[in-house]
Amino acid sequence: MSKTLKILIISSLILNVFLIGIIIGGMSDHLFRKDFPGGKPPVFGLKLSPDKEKLFLDTMEKAFRENDRIRIQMDEARERVLSILSAPEFDEAAYKAETSKLEELRGVMMQRFADATRELAKQFGQEERKALAEHLRHPPLPPHWAGPPPRSEPPSSRIP
Repeated sequence: MSKTLKILIISSLILNVFLIGIIIGGMSDHLFRKDFPGGKPPVFGLKLSPDKEKLFLDTMEKAFRENDRIRIQMDEARERVLSILSAPEFDEAAYKAETSKLEELRGVMMQRFADATRELAKQFGQEERKALAEHLRHPPLPPHWAGPPPRSEPPSSRIP
């Protein structure tokens, strides 16, 4: 075997090992995650007591589960909005109706999270509420996030 061929084979093996490592690392959140909807439970700056941590996780999981049906309806509404946009003739009334439905569903989802947060806040002390507020101010990205960073334009200028 020539020296060049040996170098190519060894380089190929090394690159394949790196590729396998990247794939396994990327999938580890999906393979080893607990039953929490966002993957790993969020981390607070302040350590919560085990009972408060369980309360937080249970409350957030309940809110996520309650919003599952809303998420499906939002996906369907978003598809209808996009199909209206891509239709040969633009139907402004249908577009307005579907975007209104989509905004209403978003409002329902946000209200459920606000209600869950209110229930937690009633049972947390001041330091725990501060940690909760900081967590809500800068929530962790989902483990499957691989896209570009969020846009910096205001929400009103985004297309639903």
